[in-house]
Amino acid sequence: MVRPDRDVLARYGIPVAQVMSLASDAIGGREAGQVINGNERYNIYVRLAEEHSNSVEALRGLILQAPSGAWVRLGDVAQVTIESGPPQIRRDDVQRRVVIQSNIEGRDMGGLVAELRQRIANEIDLPPGYSVVFGGQFENQQRAQARLMIVVPLSLGLIFLLLYFAFHSFGEVLLIMINVPLALIGGIAGLYYTGQYLSVPGSTGFIALFGVAVLNGVVMVNAINQNVEAGEATATAVFNGAMSRLRPVLMTAAIAALGLIPMLLSHGVGSEVQRPLATVVVGGLASSTLLTLFVLPILYGLFSRRTQSRSN
Repeated sequence: MVRPDRDVLARYGIPVAQVMSLASDAIGGREAGQVINGNERYNIYVRLAEEHSNSVEALRGLILQAPSGAWVRLGDVAQVTIESGPPQIRRDDVQRRVVIQSNIEGRDMGGLVAELRQRIANEIDLPPGYSVVFGGQFENQQRAQARLMIVVPLSLGLIFLLLYFAFHSFGEVLLIMINVPLALIGGIAGLYYTGQYLSVPGSTGFIALFGVAVLNGVVMVNAINQNVEAGEATATAVFNGAMSRLRPVLMTAAIAALGLIPMLLSHGVGSEVQRPLATVVVGGLASSTLLTLFVLPILYGLFSRRTQSRSN
């Protein structure tokens, strides 16, 4: 690092550019010509030998000539030191930036960034013009979560609308949609017991999980409705419908869960994406399947208008 002493340079009448040009030519080199070899051309650079360019004393001994004719050493008009610094200067929006990278292990990304922001605000007094911005995977996560905040409610709304067109009953649609929180129980429990955190792949797994859970609910409620319309008593229709759909519901959940077991047990490259998704889906299917077989038949009489119309 060469820091010119402007007061000393002013006394000699030497411009700062001359000092920096000397340091640049000595360390980086100056083009002195070309070597031509057929169609190939190679630049010739003149610079200090490596043993001298890495020596502070050698750099301080470089000679400058003032306009008055006086000869001075570089070390007399500038501070020459060896310091560590970035290999190149990067800029964003016409501002310099320095990138600090880290790998997160045993912590959730959002919680770590929140703690870092708090500690920076409390413990670090940034000079004017300096700011700290968190990017990389955290920035991608925030962008993806913002999109999911729109996609997930929109998906649930579309599912609700399609179910209403199929059953023409808000009560039965609400009964089927109960599978969504039932699936959430297993998905969240799976993440908790495996020591994982909710991430973008996990959120995507919840969307896939909701589809399978709602499908099981549709199969169960539709079977019970068919028995009720066939003239069976409500209790008998619920029992027979649940028993008749026991195997299809279990097979649907089992096939989906078994297909995700390799992802659930993965530990190689890409496991940080595969494991959260598989954990959410497998855990959610376990809870939603078991609760669907018991909770939905029990609540059928409270939500379905078919039993009310028959009782009247």
